[in-house]
Amino acid sequence: MLIKYLSLHKDVELHVFTPHNEEVGKSQRVYFHRLGSNKFSENLYMIVRYLIKKRVFTSNFIYRLITLNVIIQRLAHSLREQLVKNPVDILQAEQDVPSAAAILAKHFTEVPVAADIHDLWAYEEIMCGRVDYGSSSYEAINSIIQNIMKESDLILVGNELLKEVLRSRYGSKHSKLFISPNGGEIFRFNLAKRRKRIIYAGNFEKYENVDLLIEAVKYILEKDRTVEVSIFGKGPEEGNLRRLAKKLSLPNSIFGGFIQRKKLIPFLAESWVGAVPTRKKYATPIKPFEYLSVGLPVVSIKGMWWSNIIEENNAGKTSVFDPKAFAEAILELLNSSDIDLLSKNALNIVRKKYNWYKITEELKTKYIELVS
Repeated sequence: MLIKYLSLHKDVELHVFTPHNEEVGKSQRVYFHRLGSNKFSENLYMIVRYLIKKRVFTSNFIYRLITLNVIIQRLAHSLREQLVKNPVDILQAEQDVPSAAAILAKHFTEVPVAADIHDLWAYEEIMCGRVDYGSSSYEAINSIIQNIMKESDLILVGNELLKEVLRSRYGSKHSKLFISPNGGEIFRFNLAKRRKRIIYAGNFEKYENVDLLIEAVKYILEKDRTVEVSIFGKGPEEGNLRRLAKKLSLPNSIFGGFIQRKKLIPFLAESWVGAVPTRKKYATPIKPFEYLSVGLPVVSIKGMWWSNIIEENNAGKTSVFDPKAFAEAILELLNSSDIDLLSKNALNIVRKKYNWYKITEELKTKYIELVS
């Protein structure tokens, strides 16, 4: 979304450096460049991602400082080669390892680096069960984050909480930190077609807490068998989630598998409630804003920064982290006579502030300040 909406600004030219091969080419002021001169770089990237997702050797091998540095140095070398051929004014790096590689490349190219840090990496890995607090892997991750905070010219964060923790824990300068959240697109759908459906669409990782939603569904269906449930996604927890649903005697049909976004958006618009059960408090999830962008009221966990937005704008309900409480919040929305007002409020959150055009417009202004 960031690339799509930045490219709508006619004075912006984008160069995307990626280890993937499928999008290499040109598209409306967007130029794709493949990192690595052969298949090795792409295979290395895919293998590392696979091992991390499957939690294979992550703590004892992948997240050792020496291993991470090898990956970062190789990525930096490929990036440096591309920057020589395709110079840019600002290098924005998505997440931590690419940011560390961009900083190494910066030492040769002198291009200012904007590190896009939309979560607290070490905290996320603990929540996934991939590393333990205080372990050598945990310290290795923190060492890389510390260097990113020190060497980046600009640090993009998704919310005020993450901004504060990066400042207090890692000593990042306040002047470097800039809030650039995720958002939604502005859509127009006929909300009269809405069905009595609860929907979840996202990853099946531990930190998403989809198990809480499945346990809540048990209570919901006991009270109202007419409610439809659609859970879309994939990830390492899928087997556990399906076993939990079977244990609770829930139909396997609640799982819809992976769904492409162009099919998902109209499906969201025809639903009644969007579920966001995660407690990953430093994250900048796109999910609640995708829901809100089609006028879908949201149920989320109390205390999360996006939950505060939902509460303040009367665009859904929040719940304590408990299956029965989560179920009651969903049922309250399913039976609400104010659903049209809730939908209107949901749309306004995106249209007034959390939409991609406004977000990229503010980001472009920050980029101009940086190069000036």
